[in-house]
Amino acid sequence: MKLTDVFLYSYKSLEERKLRAALTVLGILIGPAAVIGITGLTSGYGSSITGQLLQLGTNTILVEPNSGKTISQNMINTISGIKGIKGVWPFYVIPAQISTPGGNENVEIFAINLQQGLEEAVPGLKIAEGSFPSPYDTYGATIGWNIANPTNTQYPHFRVDQVVTVKFSYAGQSMSKTFLVEGILQKFGPSYIINVDQGVFVSLKTGSQITGNSPYAGLLVVAQSPSDVNYIMQQIQKTYGNQLTVMSSQQALNIANSITGTLNLLLASAASVSFLVAFVGVTTTMYTSTLERTKEIGILKALGFKNRDVMNIFIFESAIMGLIGGILGVIAGMGASYLLTLIMPHFLRFGNGQNSFSLGPVTPVFNINIIVAVILASLLIGVLAGAAPAYRAAKVDPIKVLRNE
Repeated sequence: MKLTDVFLYSYKSLEERKLRAALTVLGILIGPAAVIGITGLTSGYGSSITGQLLQLGTNTILVEPNSGKTISQNMINTISGIKGIKGVWPFYVIPAQISTPGGNENVEIFAINLQQGLEEAVPGLKIAEGSFPSPYDTYGATIGWNIANPTNTQYPHFRVDQVVTVKFSYAGQSMSKTFLVEGILQKFGPSYIINVDQGVFVSLKTGSQITGNSPYAGLLVVAQSPSDVNYIMQQIQKTYGNQLTVMSSQQALNIANSITGTLNLLLASAASVSFLVAFVGVTTTMYTSTLERTKEIGILKALGFKNRDVMNIFIFESAIMGLIGGILGVIAGMGASYLLTLIMPHFLRFGNGQNSFSLGPVTPVFNINIIVAVILASLLIGVLAGAAPAYRAAKVDPIKVLRNE
């Protein structure tokens, strides 16, 4: 008997038992849907995190003092002399608040050389309106996107040439300062340096005035090329040991990729357990089918069907259900992944206060190799789960069956 005839006969048999076949396919598709949904979601977030980190520039190195340590001008001079460095830019970070009718809005004052240091260290930072204050401007500020366009309706919107008053505490004293909004940044997203969208960016001179010339919060070091980054980091760590913490954008990117990759593998492995449930479900369905169709099997054998033909019929039936379950599972998993990307931002909020941020909605990323592997795995489960029942059907004695009938 031709395999095409076997396929058509098997498909027709499934059509005659639509409800049972549909329930079996439903049990099969859970595994593929879970794997595709989870991997698509985690890969999407991984891609989003990678994109955010790349906005900081692959040449950027963040240097911060460890607990109880400070960054001195001598340190800055020494680090500036390391081969391969393009620039060293000290900065201040000051937690602050904006008083609004809806309560205090948490922000951060970030003081640095804006025209050179910030733009070189964070090339992905773009101005939506206006411009950065000059290095000598102690009253101008550029604000983040979320401050200018808050989602909380009780928070005020700010535009260029308006004033914003921020309150902050430094060295145990409560202070406030009013700035003229000279620029608004485009939406940036989270970063490991500062929450840009909730930032108030001012000149380094302004930061010195606010802090009373206190030690810097950190340094943004820009290498001449990505190939110089590791060497520069090694030299800083060699010179200052445990006095400073050094991290590069590339290092943060590698850590993020490692975490998302491991998470992807663990979640996908957990979801793969659903394939075992599918295997049991298909086996049960096919055993039941062989018991109910004993007469049909006897007639087929009496008409000249060989054991191999009968076995192929039942294997094809389970294989068809596995293939359909795999394809529908991939489609369902993609749909679930897109749905989850709309829901997850409401729960994925990290940090607190002025440092809190949400990764926001992302676009799921689907790997064609994983999709093909999941469909083939579903097909293989169908074949393997149907093998034992098919073998049992092939061993049916037509004489005994027809005599009993």
